[in-house]
Amino acid sequence: MPREHVEFIQAQCLPWERAVLGAGFEDVEAKLLSRDPANGACSVLCRYPAGWRRGAHHLAAAHEFLVLEGSIEWNGVRYGLDDYAWLPAGHAASGARSPGGAVVLTFFDAAPVMVEGAPDAEGVGGAGPIERLATHDLPWVSADIDPDVQFLRLSHKVLRHVPETGEKTLLLDSGAQTHPRGWREAQLRHDCVEEMFLLGGDLIGERGVMREGAYFWRPPGLWHGPFGSRRGSLSLIRMLEGRHHNEWSSEVREFRLDPAYAPVLPAGLAYDGVREWRPLSW
Repeated sequence: MPREHVEFIQAQCLPWERAVLGAGFEDVEAKLLSRDPANGACSVLCRYPAGWRRGAHHLAAAHEFLVLEGSIEWNGVRYGLDDYAWLPAGHAASGARSPGGAVVLTFFDAAPVMVEGAPDAEGVGGAGPIERLATHDLPWVSADIDPDVQFLRLSHKVLRHVPETGEKTLLLDSGAQTHPRGWREAQLRHDCVEEMFLLGGDLIGERGVMREGAYFWRPPGLWHGPFGSRRGSLSLIRMLEGRHHNEWSSEVREFRLDPAYAPVLPAGLAYDGVREWRPLSW
């Protein structure tokens, strides 16, 4: 069974929990955003306590992350605010620590288990690591964005791209007071999974007003939109399990700034609704 459709939750309304992650992460609190029941792949917010430390190890899963608060060190590399990395499964680390604590948006492509010591050499392969990207130093680019969605004044920073599969991770920026021309627009869909965490601002769609901390996991082939924003937005987006391409519907829908909250959530997801929305405070 693939990962269930989640669209959308406000992460600040989810509880911090222990025992969400695997061995080696027992003292790390997490907010589980979504999980694949087949292989344990998951998207989580991780809160590392001050003084957290681990010795030499490797992870049984690829580890992709963006630091939201504080700092963390992995294999001698320090990651501060808005720093990004992608470390493949089996990537050896001499140690890890977070002297002052950290909150980290994290994606694992299998069950997150920390294994002591270095991996067997034959167990390591595939794409090399992206050790660290200081995202503030990357340029914003808009020339290669679909012109049909540029009423949103979009620009992006591509953090990771796998040409062979189409897999991509990017930061996406949209402008303030943006909406479809004439307040009406067709919907669109993609042949890939689209996953998003809203880092700042707001994004308005047919399922409600997403604010800072909003998250969705949208399976392939689902119609969505139209979209707009009152204050602009900054989000991290991942395209998975296929190539991103916009297919537009023949039906045109009205866009409004105050749509009702109409989520699609798995039955077991603990969530108390957008009525409890509040600014992010870790």
